Amino acid sequence: MSAKWIRFLGFVVPALIALSCSKGSDSQARTRPPPLVSVERVTVRDIPVEVHAPVDLRPLEQADVGSKQLGYLDAVLVDRGDKVKKGQLIALVRPSDLPDQLTAARGVVAQAEASVALARMNNDRAVALAPNGVVSQQALQQAGAALATAEASQAAAKAQLAALAVRLGEMRIESPLDGLVAVRRLDPGALVGPTGSSSIVTVVQTDTLRVFISVNERDATGVEVGKEAHVELDALPGRSFHGKVVRMSPAFDPTTRTLDAEVHLANPDGLLRPGMYGRGAIVLEVHPKALVVPEAALQISNDKKFVFVLAGKDKVQRRAVEIGVDGGSWLEVLSGIQAQDEVVTAGIESLADGSAVRIARDVDPYTGLASSATPSASAPPSVQ
Repeated sequence: MSAKWIRFLGFVVPALIALSCSKGSDSQARTRPPPLVSVERVTVRDIPVEVHAPVDLRPLEQADVGSKQLGYLDAVLVDRGDKVKKGQLIALVRPSDLPDQLTAARGVVAQAEASVALARMNNDRAVALAPNGVVSQQALQQAGAALATAEASQAAAKAQLAALAVRLGEMRIESPLDGLVAVRRLDPGALVGPTGSSSIVTVVQTDTLRVFISVNERDATGVEVGKEAHVELDALPGRSFHGKVVRMSPAFDPTTRTLDAEVHLANPDGLLRPGMYGRGAIVLEVHPKALVVPEAALQISNDKKFVFVLAGKDKVQRRAVEIGVDGGSWLEVLSGIQAQDEVVTAGIESLADGSAVRIARDVDPYTGLASSATPSASAPPSVQ
């Protein structure tokens, strides 16, 4: 075989092999089905713009009730969880030496009253005899001064007696507000007093509870008294409790650079309890009839945001979008889509602009099961 013929075969054979491979791949491309994607229709709804913060419930009022006077706790008439009214007797303290002091004070008052009576008679006699010259002016003045001194001593004795009576009355410990007994710390026999002793009970008012929502500097200008707020609690999942901002801190915390907004929550049935933990939110504004898509529909490339919109029956179109409020599992779309559009929520990775697709509607992209939007939970998802 000549060298020329060998060179010819070396050129033709590889070309035939390449042509055969190309036909095989074209055949496979023609037989491979388009990728299956899940789509959802764009939702139109009002979007609240909110500021969020962790919160814990606190009583509207709280008082640690103790004894102003030194003595031994004689009785505690309430226990944890009991309802109390303002002025209700909740404990009794056994006085130490107050009864003896009170008896002595009453004796002093009686002496003072006798001294006043004697001084008044001497003064009246001096006043009656002074015009006749029987009593000198000096004696008249001395009688008047003695009466004034006796009356002052009497007033001081009565004041001392009244003070002791008040102290004795303070041995009756009364509730300072309407509410519930949150904590009972002491039992009968404990030594109580104004110093060095803990409170006997703690009373809290729980018909209205309050929370403090921390607001950063960026959002503080949108928060004001009267703004709507809501709280979700870990202990009561699926429920939201609504209130309003009633007051705001006048200055930012220098450490956290946040501002506290106080929100009151009505609690007439006692369902809420102080100490419950959850998340609070204040509604800054509401975007009416906003376009909302699932978070899974968003694709980010080169700092630009895109979604794939169903174009026709079996193709998708890649559109650049502008995002507004980020709700975590959903996103507000400000531009790039329309209310009637359907967006791809699963299977985005293999798509390009104009790609042919097979469509699955009302399918949970994470489980493959029919979503709640399907009329029947047991019905299979529709595939086109």
